[in-house]
Amino acid sequence: MKIHYHYFPILLPILIPLCLWADDFSKNEKPITSYFALKEGKIAYTKSGSGKQNFILLPGIGDRKESYSDLVHLLKNEGNVYTFDLRGMGESDVSFSSYGPKETAMDILSFIQRNNLQNVYIIANSMTAASAVYIQSKEKKRVLGMVLSGPFVRDKEPMSWGLKSILQIAFRGPWGPSVWAKFYESLFPIQPPKDLEERKEKLKENLKEEGRMAALRSMLFAPKEECENELVHVKGNHIIIMGLKDPDFSNPEEETNWIQDTIGGTVYLYENVGHYPFLEEPNRFYSDIKSLWQKK
Repeated sequence: MKIHYHYFPILLPILIPLCLWADDFSKNEKPITSYFALKEGKIAYTKSGSGKQNFILLPGIGDRKESYSDLVHLLKNEGNVYTFDLRGMGESDVSFSSYGPKETAMDILSFIQRNNLQNVYIIANSMTAASAVYIQSKEKKRVLGMVLSGPFVRDKEPMSWGLKSILQIAFRGPWGPSVWAKFYESLFPIQPPKDLEERKEKLKENLKEEGRMAALRSMLFAPKEECENELVHVKGNHIIIMGLKDPDFSNPEEETNWIQDTIGGTVYLYENVGHYPFLEEPNRFYSDIKSLWQKK
């Protein structure tokens, strides 16, 4: 076939924008949801990318796997990226008898073992940081490292009866999803994402589905003791990332230092970031965590 090179200058104004937009097209492409069957119900997850590394991304209470979309886009060239909805959240079932960090850990351990995953790295946020600790303590050979962001890995003080009552009232009834969405907004005190309103609406719609607020309340009151007990068994390849403006902690830096003193690892403190470092500064987050799996 004869190639007419003189057409190239005419086509360039069309081809260049297409090349630039291609990255955005792949970024906005919605991954297909798959399901992992357990005895009491199914766990929803998506898979992106390919490679020797396996990344498991776990959101916090009340959040959805889609919150990791920006990070997935950055990670998918590094290996297989699995993003999960917790029990009762997102597209996962609400048929489970219990919800909490230990339950999440057991679900992910089943997934790793059943799929014979090797070279696994866990990236967890908030409550599921405790889950990540438990997972690695039980699968040291498969799980080579973990990233804990905005991490709750211990029960510092018992929740008072009064606070429990307030939370039960706040997150029970038809107003519950809206109250949670408002609370979610408060976790971005400095630099909320541009699509915060859309995220809030999707959270509300999801939590309006039958059984989801009950699952959320169960997670709020679930103890972390069994996961906390495993902290002494997971010293090694860890990164702890905390937003210094995270309103979920009275002293974010103090909690970060306690975790580092307990399990070791590298700490990154983000000056103007709240509870979701991977969402508020995804490029920086990705740059900081690459040392987990990239050989020097």
